[in-house]
This record gives sequence, C-alpha cells and structure tokens, in this order.
Amino acid sequence: MTEFMMYFNQNYSDVMQQRRSILESLKEGPASVSAISERTEMDKKLLMWNLLGLLRWGDVEIAGEEHHELVFKIREV
Repeated sequence: MTEFMMYFNQNYSDVMQQRRSILESLKEGPASVSAISERTEMDKKLLMWNLLGLLRWGDVEIAGEEHHELVFKIREV
C-alpha cells in the first residue's frame, strides 16, 4: 500500500484531530506549510493531504506564497 493510500485508510477520528490541529495553528494567522508543520509536528506529506481536504471543504484558502511555499489561512465566511 502506498503512503498516499494509507492516508485514506486512517481512522476518521484521527483525520478530524489532524484537521483540528491545523485549524488551531491557523488561528494564529496565515502560515506557510513549513510553519504549520512545525506548529503541529505533522509530516509535510500528511499535512498537505489534510490541507487539500480542508481546501476542498472550504475551511481554508490559499493566502499567497512565501519562499516558494503556499501560505494558508482560515477561510472567512
């Protein structure tokens, strides 16, 4: 099984905890992938998989780019 497929096979509660952690991190303000990874202590691949999910559901949006990395922020309603 590939690493990517393992993300899809995670327990739902684990995924929700990961996404809550990312959103808590972004409450401090927009942040790059590296900054979010440091704050959450999450591997960048897993982090990006979760950010794509959060983008898909409209919870976060791309705020820009910093040092060749995307910067994310919580989407304002």
